[in-house]
Amino acid sequence: MTSLSTFWIAAGVMVLFALSFLLPPLLRRRDQQTLDETTAEIAVYRERLRELRAELRSGTLTEEQFSQARRELEEAMAADLATGSSVELKTKRHWATALILVVLTPSLAFVTYQQLGASDEVAQFLAMEKESQQEMDNMRHAMEGLKARLAENPEDIRGWQLLGRTYLATNEFAKAAEALGRAYALDDENPDVILDYAESLAASQGRRLQGAPLKLVHRALELAPQHPKALWLAAVNALQTSQNEEAKTYLERLASQLPPGSEEERMVRAHLAQLSPEMAASGTTEARSQATPRASTDEGSNQAPRIEVKVALDPTLEGEVSETSTVFVFARAAQGPPMPLAAARHQVKDLPLTVVLDDSMAMMPSMKMSNFNEFKVGARISWSGNPMPQSGDFEGFAKGIIPAAPSDPVSVTINQRVP
Repeated sequence: MTSLSTFWIAAGVMVLFALSFLLPPLLRRRDQQTLDETTAEIAVYRERLRELRAELRSGTLTEEQFSQARRELEEAMAADLATGSSVELKTKRHWATALILVVLTPSLAFVTYQQLGASDEVAQFLAMEKESQQEMDNMRHAMEGLKARLAENPEDIRGWQLLGRTYLATNEFAKAAEALGRAYALDDENPDVILDYAESLAASQGRRLQGAPLKLVHRALELAPQHPKALWLAAVNALQTSQNEEAKTYLERLASQLPPGSEEERMVRAHLAQLSPEMAASGTTEARSQATPRASTDEGSNQAPRIEVKVALDPTLEGEVSETSTVFVFARAAQGPPMPLAAARHQVKDLPLTVVLDDSMAMMPSMKMSNFNEFKVGARISWSGNPMPQSGDFEGFAKGIIPAAPSDPVSVTINQRVP
């Protein structure tokens, strides 16, 4: 049964439910009610006849008076009972009204829906839901086929790598680490394989690179000193552990390889500007001008930033996302670097949710909310689990610029696709 069929069946059930309230009063027969009224009238007449007979016996009425009163009583009873002939006419008229309602109610509902309802939106949603389900089915089918192929050819390095990356995208970190570990065991000289394995291990321990993941990153740098992903992961670890000089070295090497003016290059330059403004001089001046610290003289500057965010998913997108997909709730400077200053990580199944963003959720010690006065607050569903936006992700933003400590919670609805 298709989703469209389900929709119309549900609509039909609702119409029947409405008719179940309208029809019974019209179709309920009046015969019993009339019979009850007739019985009551006959009882009244019998009581009056008994009174007349009692008066006759007591001598209050003569025989002639009694006969006259009895005839009058019988004539009155016959006249009253004759009015019951209208019952059949009433019954026919109610059946006609019920028939009109049976035809008119669903017709009127259908016409009204066509004129005022969201028929186009419903059709579009159902089509998107079908497409999303097909994509999920195709992914499952492809994964099953890939696993079957790997069972027959367990030496397929590329196959294990692809399977591991798929598990990473669906936030199945343990399975991702297992698959990428198989790829690493088969080829421990390939920087891409090494870094994928490091990323899966870091994901399984809260995106922290310390320990085994960091050793793998250094191993990749030994094999490929200018590998962009290796430089970025090494820089992230240095920033997480407050090793600023080491982070500068990695970021500077990375920035020299990125296309000038690209979002990635601006992000790296902004990191450098925060760590040491003079080191960003060779990059764009825009990155430096964006990294504007929070003015200590501003009113309320001593108040630590704290933003309560209520996040919800637009109902029209519910069929397009997986419950295990990653949701990032973040705050970034309204006028500053594009990377988040604070972020919380959840899953789609947690929506709707409420989080509080503050300095304790800073992604790097050198880039905190307390360095700024105003923020853009948003949320993003990431297919890859990467906090950086990618085409096909879904996102939404709070309206306007958010101050450091708003009095009311901020509402964010995830309702648009990243182009």
